[in-house]
Amino acid sequence: MKGMSGFAQNGAYNQEVFLYLLENESKRSKRSGRLCQILLVYRTNAEGRSVQMDSHVVKKVMAALPRSLRETDYIGWYRDGRIIGAVLTGLVQEFMAPAVSHLQKRLTEVLQVELSIEESRWLQIRVCLDHELEGIEA
Repeated sequence: MKGMSGFAQNGAYNQEVFLYLLENESKRSKRSGRLCQILLVYRTNAEGRSVQMDSHVVKKVMAALPRSLRETDYIGWYRDGRIIGAVLTGLVQEFMAPAVSHLQKRLTEVLQVELSIEESRWLQIRVCLDHELEGIEA
């Protein structure tokens, strides 16, 4: 998979490839009975709308995600330049809530160390099921 042209140097897939992987993993999870969740990291403005992410923040988030996720999870752009996503693969329902809670806490802690207070102030970390993505700003 890493040989695909949509795989960036920073280890993240571009939006087109990431959305393709997300769709495939969603279909696979339905067949297998395991869950697929999507972690989204984005910056908001005072009105709560997602905005373009500063390149420094992008670098820090992209570096923090592999340290917080499993090797089987995919990292890429859900919305180019604005929303970084991670497809959390093969989750077992009974263990999903504690695993997701632990992941969010760990990623938040890493980013609080890596980013300034002002940089992390507007940063949002959200985990949702694939059908909940419809409410996410395009």
